[in-house]
Order: sequence, then C-alpha cells, then structure tokens
Amino acid sequence: YYRLGKRFDETLLAQSIAMILSQLVLLEIVIRYRHDPSPLTLYSDIRDSFSTDGTDDDALIGDDDDLAGHERSGPRQCLSSIWQWSHYLDYINFLLGFTTVIAVLYLLLGNYATFIEILGFLSLGIESTLPVPQCLSNFRRRSTHGFSLLVLGSWFFGDSFKLFYFIHTHSPLQFIVCGAVQLSVDCLIVAQFILFSERVKKRLGIISVQADDQSKALLFHMM
Repeated sequence: YYRLGKRFDETLLAQSIAMILSQLVLLEIVIRYRHDPSPLTLYSDIRDSFSTDGTDDDALIGDDDDLAGHERSGPRQCLSSIWQWSHYLDYINFLLGFTTVIAVLYLLLGNYATFIEILGFLSLGIESTLPVPQCLSNFRRRSTHGFSLLVLGSWFFGDSFKLFYFIHTHSPLQFIVCGAVQLSVDCLIVAQFILFSERVKKRLGIISVQADDQSKALLFHMM
C-alpha cells in the first residue's frame, strides 16, 4: 500500500513480498514446534510451590478462578492475548483483518501525502525492529549463548548493503532512516558478542543471568 501511494524501486517491492512470505513460513514453523518450558521456568514454578502451603491454595482456588474469569474478559487481557494464539489460522485471520483495515484507510486517505508518508514510516519502522528482541534478550541474560554468529553476520552485512543500496538509489527517506536504525541495532549485537564473550566477561567481572540461575538451582537441589 505504501508503494501504491509512493513509487519506489521494483527490487525493493520484490524484497518486501519475499520478506512477507518468508515471515509467514517462519511463523507457521514457530507455532508448529513450540518449545517446552525451560528448566529455569520449571525451577521457578517449583520454588514458588514451596512458598505457600496447600491449605491456602485450596482456600483461594475459587477466588482465583473468579479473578481469572474477570481478567479474561477485560480489555487488558484481550490486548495481551494478541499474537499469542495457538493456531496458525488465528494469525492468518488477524492479518487478513489488518490488511482490510489498511485497505479501507488507503481508499479514504490515499490522496493525502501525509498519510502515505506515515504509512511508510510505520511499515518500514516495524521491519527495522527485527533484531531488537534478540538484542534485549542478550542484554537481560548478559550472554549471547545460543545465537548463531552466522546469523549475526548475515544481519550485519545484509543490512549494511541494504543501507548502501537505499542511499545509492535515492530511495525514499523512510528506507534510509529505518535501514540506519536496523544497522545500529546490529552494531549493538556485535558489541554484545564482544562484551559478553567469556574472556571479556572475566576481565570485567560480568556474571550471566543464566549462570546465576543455574547456581541457584543447584543450591536448591542440594538443600
């Protein structure tokens, strides 16, 4: 819809279509192969179970059920459940509804340049946040364990080339700004790979959250 309002290179259009299709395939794979709870999550559940006795739990079962029923029907619960469904068809239905809303807005406001510019910033801005969850996860765990260096390299060099291509072909401003944001996040992840390496962590005295939780779990079992 952004390209309907503001023409840009057909190569970028093909890249956008390929990105949407690949993300739909990845989404289906994620839903099909959902991971079981991690050992750390299971450990926290066991630890919480020892913090209260059975009498209190039995007495609060009815109240918890009532509270859960109210939360399920509340607007906050509806917002928190978005993109947390169990079936792939639910995601497809949501995307179809979302596409319909954008189509109606385009028919109503497509003649306004401001709407087209905002649509471009939103669409490309969402794409530029692709590496942000990985960056935040690395920061919380103070570790990059489990994240492929090959993936990071493909992100960094691919986004660098994209930004160069945007500037060289004089693409719309949205492409250049969002490409720069995405490359900046890639640079942060590269810095995390260096900072959270075992050699650097020993020098700086950084302890990963994962290692700290594992030591707590070992102490719990010893007790």
